[in-house]
Amino acid sequence: MFRKHVVRLLGALAALTPWLVAQFPEIPWEALIPFSLALLGGAEVAQRVENQKTDTALSVPSPGETAEAAHLRLALMEMEHASRGGTLEE
Repeated sequence: MFRKHVVRLLGALAALTPWLVAQFPEIPWEALIPFSLALLGGAEVAQRVENQKTDTALSVPSPGETAEAAHLRLALMEMEHASRGGTLEE
């Protein structure tokens, strides 16, 4: 469950950081810098994972694209055959 909602969790924690500063002014904001950096690092990792999944999905042709390419190839072969004087009934 945690892996599915990492980005949401990081977003909630990032939103919590300014709230902590506002609600607890006695906490020095400098102490929250490592926390903020860890959140940014986690968000960067999550973004790279999502980008990798997107790139993988985009590199695989969909079945519709494959069929469309086959139809275009067939139409091209028919046009070449017809241009050489042949008929489609041959």
